[in-house]
Amino acid sequence: MKKNYLFYLLVFIVSISNVNAQCLTDEYYQKAIKQNPNIVNDANNFFSQLNPIGQKRVTKYIIPVVFHVIHTNGPENISLEQIEDQIRILNEDFSLNNANKSNIRAPFTNVAADCEFEFRLAKVDPQGNCTNGVNRIFNAAHVEARDNVKFLPGASWNNRYYLNIWVVSSIETSGEGTTLGYAYLPYSSNISNFSTLDGIVIRSDYVGTIGTGSVSGAGRTLTHEVGHYLGLLHTFEDGCNGSGANVGDRCADTPPVAGTFTNANCPANNNSCTNDNPNLIDQWENYMDYSRGTCQSMFSKNQKTIMHNVMENFSFRKNLSSSNNLILTGINNANSAPVAFFNSTKRTVCVNENIQFFDNSCKAQVTSRQWTFTGANTLGTNIQNPVVKYSKPGKYKVSLMVGNTSGNNTLTVEEYITVLPSIAIDKPSVRQDFELSTWNTGTGWSILDQGLLKFTQETTTGYSGNNSLVAPIRNGSPLGQRFQIVTPSVDLRPTVGKNPKLSMMIGYLRQSATSSEGIRLYYSRNCDNSWTQFLYRNAFTLAYESTNYQTGFKPSASNHWKLLTQSLNQFQNDSNIQFMIEVESGAGNNVYIDDINIGIYNTNISSIDQMIQLNVYPNPSHDEINIEYENINGETSVWLENIEGKKIAEILPVTTQTGKIELKYRKCVNINNGIYLLKIKTNEQIVNKKVIFAN
Repeated sequence: MKKNYLFYLLVFIVSISNVNAQCLTDEYYQKAIKQNPNIVNDANNFFSQLNPIGQKRVTKYIIPVVFHVIHTNGPENISLEQIEDQIRILNEDFSLNNANKSNIRAPFTNVAADCEFEFRLAKVDPQGNCTNGVNRIFNAAHVEARDNVKFLPGASWNNRYYLNIWVVSSIETSGEGTTLGYAYLPYSSNISNFSTLDGIVIRSDYVGTIGTGSVSGAGRTLTHEVGHYLGLLHTFEDGCNGSGANVGDRCADTPPVAGTFTNANCPANNNSCTNDNPNLIDQWENYMDYSRGTCQSMFSKNQKTIMHNVMENFSFRKNLSSSNNLILTGINNANSAPVAFFNSTKRTVCVNENIQFFDNSCKAQVTSRQWTFTGANTLGTNIQNPVVKYSKPGKYKVSLMVGNTSGNNTLTVEEYITVLPSIAIDKPSVRQDFELSTWNTGTGWSILDQGLLKFTQETTTGYSGNNSLVAPIRNGSPLGQRFQIVTPSVDLRPTVGKNPKLSMMIGYLRQSATSSEGIRLYYSRNCDNSWTQFLYRNAFTLAYESTNYQTGFKPSASNHWKLLTQSLNQFQNDSNIQFMIEVESGAGNNVYIDDINIGIYNTNISSIDQMIQLNVYPNPSHDEINIEYENINGETSVWLENIEGKKIAEILPVTTQTGKIELKYRKCVNINNGIYLLKIKTNEQIVNKKVIFAN
């Protein structure tokens, strides 16, 4: 058996790309051997004592699976639907029900095997709670992950009960290639921490074929890694010296292959080794070769024998499919009352948008159920997976009661659904200068909750005032940590033909020439809460000076800020769109953001307030404010809205008066103290100004 080699997987057609994709299974196997050399004997003993497969099993080996999605709210935070697509692919591949099995060439049709495995997402977690089999953990360790992710709190479930799969954005990038996945071989078990390490790490963009999943990979990266998890080696093990049942991949029905990249392009009748008997062409259909995923279509009968023997001879694999474990993990039902659990296609929707709910109750068979949807068009139903809609904006409670002859259980979640107007209330210009301590209270602006490492308000430096927003990177933020702020929903239609843009001031200086901070802009349309990137700027272009470096930089002058502006012309017909600003840590300096504006003017040295000479005072006020601004041309009007977007006071009806306009507004007795939006329409846009009435 070879002692030193790396797995490589060619993802793209060789004629198109020369990028190698590296699998680390063998590297970790060699590390295990170095820690405990007896592993070599353990493996040899296992292969020398394989029991042949008898009759077809009465039941398949059923394996409970948990996907630990390690993320910081980026594209690596893949959807449940994408994970379910991967489960579908695994079950097809391991039961020879894959659609492309008809492409298996004649020499191998008689050795292609139904391996009799089935993979199911776990329905009960280690604490006995219902789960959908996806464990999402917010942590920047998803970058260059390797084994580090397995030691995050709650990120490794007992390997005797679950197949652990860790989903990350990157595993390792080196001059030798990009790693797509790796697994621990079962005969590596006699090493320290094996119970924590055991499982599969895979890149998020190679899970399934929908969402961010690679179409060319066809979901076969995980099929390949599960093969390793169940004891299989690669078909090109030991090259042409790997011919026979006792060498190479230990399978007599998989012809030897000369090298790693030999079959990358799936050559029609390639025969890279001629010393095998019988002398057969290369079996690039095999999932354990490194041919393209779309070419792969089979495991062999000898491989099936190895996998079945692993399930019977290693206790931590055998227990996975035991009847007790299938009950423990919720795959099979117990004789008890069910536990209520549900989820939905969305948590945030527009008015009158359909939402489907799913009864994912666990532990026992549900024979009766009752949904209660506060504020929905359907207030109650006993349908398993109902579709409902809401006609009014707000936050709504959802409740599910399930039962059987052993008892009932109810789950109620307050404010489970957020319903937004179908047409956004806010019109350009939508601005944020972070001057108020309550800048994100009831205004539609929000920082995504990321625990301690998140955007915070900075009160000692700003571009146009004293405050700004800061991504506190230099305070120990790891590589890849993301900081995200979301704007209110905006109706951009008033800007049609006026070149709308999203702009902001950035305060940043690189720590060194290798600093890798970056900023991205995303959009989300029509309350769908899914984000699409449309801009990226790296550290070099963010820095206000490209050739100077400073450790612990903090802007202290106006020239320490740089304008970032991005055209929104492609969105000018959108009546309901949100934007997300994301800063990614390169483990360097803080990034400061100030004076965000969505409108037809850039935030710049002359702010929009200064363009129209806007002055609102006193602010905060007890009961009266003075409003002064300049109207250059066109119609102008002024009104006051509450934070829900309802107009509560007309201050200045539409007028064509130009020049300096001075107004005084005294709040009515029925207007409570709090935060309000003063809206001034002038210069072909609407300017928003927060005002506070307080005692």
